[in-house]
Amino acid sequence: MDLQQELTKKGYTIAAELLVNLTSSDHFLEDVSLILKECISSKSNLPDDILILYSQLVRVTTFQEEYKSILLRDLEIILSEMIKPTSDQAVIYIDEQEEEEVNTLYQKGLVGNADAQLELGHFYKSIERDEWAFDWFKAAADIGSADALYWLGNDYFVGTIVEHHLEKAYFYYKEASKKGHGDALNNYADMYLRGEYVDKDEKRALELFKAAADKGVPEAMYTLGYMYENGVGAEADMAESKRWFTESAIFGDVFAANRLGHEAVENGLGDEAISWYQMAADRGDSYGEFNLGLCYENGIGTQVNIKKAKYWYQKAALKGDDQAKQRLKEF
Repeated sequence: MDLQQELTKKGYTIAAELLVNLTSSDHFLEDVSLILKECISSKSNLPDDILILYSQLVRVTTFQEEYKSILLRDLEIILSEMIKPTSDQAVIYIDEQEEEEVNTLYQKGLVGNADAQLELGHFYKSIERDEWAFDWFKAAADIGSADALYWLGNDYFVGTIVEHHLEKAYFYYKEASKKGHGDALNNYADMYLRGEYVDKDEKRALELFKAAADKGVPEAMYTLGYMYENGVGAEADMAESKRWFTESAIFGDVFAANRLGHEAVENGLGDEAISWYQMAADRGDSYGEFNLGLCYENGIGTQVNIKKAKYWYQKAALKGDDQAKQRLKEF
């Protein structure tokens, strides 16, 4: 879409003229304000996400030159919405205090505050505007934010906001890992374990997973349990494997909790099994809820209690668990 032509067609001639030389204008913010004033006659027509962006942009009083591209991007997003409204408009619930907070973050971000840039990135992700978040993560990463580096690695690894690029994902995970970011260490280790971009190196992966586990990352602990169980990167060691699966569950990994519950059932340890399933269920895990239902239905680690079994099956079913739905039908 050629915004200048579209604005001219709509009769916004002043805005169209200002837009042509906006990048090099000596009165950039004043010109942005004039463009918005002419084009946006009623804010009520804007969808909620665009309205938030508009609210942020009109309050800008100063900025550093390196962030002008973000201001231009946001202006173009607002004008494009005005020219060609989206059919599926976003509905976002945000009160006046929250709106003021994100406006303040925007202003702080534009003058180089890395913490504000990072928070803006997370805010935009929370309203499903990941493409807006990316530029702010990039800005914060350029200043040295480990968390921003990690999220850039995720974006390049997943490849939905930007093109899937394993080399860049590896680079950003590595840089964040150097700064001690636990989740980045875990993903960095995964790339060595799977041989993604780098040659597969199970010993290096083991070393990195241990570093991530030391940072309290439950997923890394779970992977260490798997590696010691199967002799990947180290000699098989079932005691060490069990230790890491247990640590993972304690630190919040529901897969580990359910796994330990299954293992306890196989070993005839009903009391232990139900405690692990309860741990997963208490964290809102539908599979843990289903397993807890099975325990109450079959008297595993407890007395048979059909009422409680139905309760846990219903909780799991409401989250979409098909097995739980089937058990309820059979009741």
